[in-house]
Amino acid sequence: MPYTVAVSFDKFYENINLSGNHRDTANRRRDDIVTTLENKFDILDAFATGSIPRYTALKKHADLDVIVVLHYSKHTKGKLPSEVLQSIRDHLAQHKTNVRKNGQAVTLYYKTWPNVDIVPVSRLVDDNGKVTGYEIPDMNNEEWIKSKPKQHTSNLTSQASTCGTAFRQIITMVKWWNHQHSNYLQSYHIEVMAMKAFFGQLSDMSWDIFKFFDEASELIQSPLWYEGAFVDDYLTYTSRQEAQKRLKTARDKASDAWYKTYDANSDHESAIAIWRQIFGGKFPAYG
Repeated sequence: MPYTVAVSFDKFYENINLSGNHRDTANRRRDDIVTTLENKFDILDAFATGSIPRYTALKKHADLDVIVVLHYSKHTKGKLPSEVLQSIRDHLAQHKTNVRKNGQAVTLYYKTWPNVDIVPVSRLVDDNGKVTGYEIPDMNNEEWIKSKPKQHTSNLTSQASTCGTAFRQIITMVKWWNHQHSNYLQSYHIEVMAMKAFFGQLSDMSWDIFKFFDEASELIQSPLWYEGAFVDDYLTYTSRQEAQKRLKTARDKASDAWYKTYDANSDHESAIAIWRQIFGGKFPAYG
């Protein structure tokens, strides 16, 4: 059992982080999905996206997102997002499926983790034929949303290189905090806020997590623009206020925990108790 805050964070990350063997399972399911859909759809490209390939996934709590790039004129031209999503569901009729709550994917359910969210998209290209992004379906509003998932992955990888190993670890920890506090924030939104919060090498986990909550409690106050779109337009006024309240509470507790660790008494036991209040039982107890 840990006697210092630093060791506690190491154990906490081990408790919640998705290990490599789980990623292998997720990748096999991605390949199986593509093979199944190729029987009906002209697929130009397919790739995994989301927290699993970006190494910010929670153990047993992150579904696999698979972007399936469909031939525009054959499958998406002139069609509503609901029609395209329904065509994916129809082809998977022998399986248990549903449309994800945000109306942007078809979820294929498995008896064991992970489930797979299939996101059918079409390419956006410039005058030279270069792919600049994708149009993702939004069935709830019956519109196609511009998105740049590959660019976001590249941005996050670059920031992780600048900030160090702790950058992805903090994102994963905050996602666990969010999971424990009503899931007001989407995973993608948390990743973007982390990129806005940090710019240099991270060296003190307890201070850096306080820094995230401090910055995020400010960022949540107004719409957050990133890569040509608002990443938080899923929030209602009420949910935005609730998320901000939880972020401020976490910020204040994290500040108290940091001071407990580094004041003259260096009270790691009390600090660890506060971090357990923030993150819950997956954060190891003192002793």
